[in-house]
Amino acid sequence: MSVRDALRRSRTYSESASEKRKDQFRDALRGKLDEIASEYASPVEEKKHITNIVNLADNLTPRFSDCLREGRFRIGIAQKALNLYLKYLWCIGLISLPPHCPFDSIVISHIPECSNLNWTSIDNIADYQRLVTAAHKIAESKTLSEWELETWGKPSSHLESVLIHKILE
Repeated sequence: MSVRDALRRSRTYSESASEKRKDQFRDALRGKLDEIASEYASPVEEKKHITNIVNLADNLTPRFSDCLREGRFRIGIAQKALNLYLKYLWCIGLISLPPHCPFDSIVISHIPECSNLNWTSIDNIADYQRLVTAAHKIAESKTLSEWELETWGKPSSHLESVLIHKILE
């Protein structure tokens, strides 16, 4: 689910990417996520987590540059895949609390300071760290993982609130 959700709206692949190469990329991503997740059986510090995100993007890029948009597996998509995978593992009790949450358009909509960032386009760690810093301020005493679980289901605007209310009626 985490691979599917990270790649679904992210425009990860080049227009010329074959289905075979996309499948190979998804398989490699799943393998790397499993490999990295084994480190999270005990708490992982934020600095190491950020290194894991960068390494995930940097490891898959050269192997799949031929099928990736602009030849690169971007930081924003790598963080979404890893953070979402860790969230699922944490929620079912297989790992300790992850240091970050998955940053996507819904979560970013709750971080006004970063409203100009599009998670699918982020490809430098400074922009990702800007998200993390701003989210920490909003989360206050909560961890980012706890804050995101509470926030994800909340509408980010009055219009969304009205629409959700109408749907639920």
